[in-house]
Amino acid sequence: MYLETERLVINNLSLNDLQFLTDLDSDPVVRKFIDGKVKTFDETRQYISENIDSYLQLGFGRYAVRSKEDLNPIGICGFLMENYGVDFGYRFSQSAWGRGIAKEAANSVIKYGCDQLKLKKIIGIVLPDNIASEKILISSGFTFVSMDEVWGKTIKKYEIKN
Repeated sequence: MYLETERLVINNLSLNDLQFLTDLDSDPVVRKFIDGKVKTFDETRQYISENIDSYLQLGFGRYAVRSKEDLNPIGICGFLMENYGVDFGYRFSQSAWGRGIAKEAANSVIKYGCDQLKLKKIIGIVLPDNIASEKILISSGFTFVSMDEVWGKTIKKYEIKN
């Protein structure tokens, strides 16, 4: 998969992204609104492998988001199959925050999911106090569905029906 936006290149994660993703997932501030747990090098390697398997089996996964300037990774964005359906998620290095990058990546990836992958329903979940992510979901076309519980946490559930 390959997408380009004004400032970004979005493509499949590979083991070449292992150090970047390890650094990203070991940042407790980045992980605060995911599960609050930093990941180890081995856990991150497993996560990348799971995404590579998902590309092969389902045709989608989380994708690397790279700066168009130098092609260095700045985050991830994409889809994973969860027990509640096709989950849309993302996370970015702190240096990318507050610049509209998450919204730019989200809009491009959601369009790809709807137009190319023909996903019928995409779920976005967010912790109630993660206002920034909630705004991105809404601006990307998600509609609030319900309060729910996932992995023992109360979340706001959003969806896009295609």
